[in-house]
Amino acid sequence: MIEFNLKNDKYSAKLPAIAFGTAGIERMDNDEHYFELLDAYFDNGGRCLDTARVYCDWIDGGKDASETVIGRWLNERKCRDEMLICTKGGHPVMGHMDMSRLSREDLEYDLERSLKCLDVDYVDVYFLHRDDERIPVSEIMPILNDFYQSGRVHFLGASNWTSARIEEANRFALENGMEPFRVSEINYSLAHCSTDTFGDPTVVCMNLREFKWYQRNEFPVMAYCPQAKGFFVKLARGESMKRMAEGQFTSTANLARLARVKQLSERDGISPAVIPLGYLNSQPFFVCSVISASKAVQIEENMQAQDLKFDHKTIAFLENVL
Repeated sequence: MIEFNLKNDKYSAKLPAIAFGTAGIERMDNDEHYFELLDAYFDNGGRCLDTARVYCDWIDGGKDASETVIGRWLNERKCRDEMLICTKGGHPVMGHMDMSRLSREDLEYDLERSLKCLDVDYVDVYFLHRDDERIPVSEIMPILNDFYQSGRVHFLGASNWTSARIEEANRFALENGMEPFRVSEINYSLAHCSTDTFGDPTVVCMNLREFKWYQRNEFPVMAYCPQAKGFFVKLARGESMKRMAEGQFTSTANLARLARVKQLSERDGISPAVIPLGYLNSQPFFVCSVISASKAVQIEENMQAQDLKFDHKTIAFLENVL
C-alpha cells in the first residue's frame, strides 16, 4: 500500500493513498447505508476518513451528520485507533463566503464541536477549510499551535490555501517554535480545473505554479475531487452527464484526456474509475486521493488503486502530451 509518513516532534501517522471523503453523509437516520460504505472502505484496507465541520450544512437537516455518523461508526466498530481522522474548521457560513471565520473564537467552537460529534479526544489532522489572505499568518498560526500543544490535534493541515500562503505560514511557525502545516488539501485531478470551474474564488486548484512548489518541497497533498466528480468514469462508460457536477469539467483539454483514459482502460483492462487515482499516485510528491462513493461496490473498485502507479510514459500519454 502506498503511504506517506506524517511526523512531528510528538506524533507519527501513515497517510494512505486513498482516503474516504464523507461529504455524502447527509442524514442522521441512515446509519445502515453509511455504515455499509464505511465498512467497505475499512474492509478493503482504507484507514483515513476526511470530513469537515461544515458538512452538510447546505442540506436541510444535514448539519452535524457527517461527523456524528462517523463517530457512531467508530464506536460501534471499535476501530478509532486504526483510523486516521481528518476534519476541517473555519469555513465561512454558507452563502457568505466572503466573511471568513478564522478568529480564535470561531476555530475553538468548530474544533470542540467536531470533537463532540466525532466522539473523540483528538483528530489526527485538523485543516483550516478556507483561507483569508487579509488576515496575517501571525494571527492564525498561534491558534493552531495551541490546538496542537493541547493534544486535541496531532497534525495541522491547510485546505484551499495557496502554496505561497502555506510557505509564509510555515516560515512564521518555524521561526517562532510553532507547529507548521504538514499537509495540504486542494482540488487536484487528471482534469484541468480552476476557481471558475467551481464558481468559488475561495477554492484552490492545482496548476503549474502550485505543482512546482509541491514538487520542490516534496509536500504531501490530499486531493479532493480526484475523479473530477465522475467525469472520466461516467463518460468513458458511455453514460450521459446527468448532473452539473460532471459538466463542470467539460472542456477541450479534458475531453482529450478522457479519450486517453478510455484507450488505456481498453488496452490494459484497468477501470476508468481507477486510472485517475493511479495518475495521482504517480506524481513526484505524495498525493492522497479523497474519493467519494454512494455504493459499496464503487469503493471496492476505487480501492484497487491503493498500489497503482504509472510510469512517466503513461503519465505523458494521459496528459495528452505524448
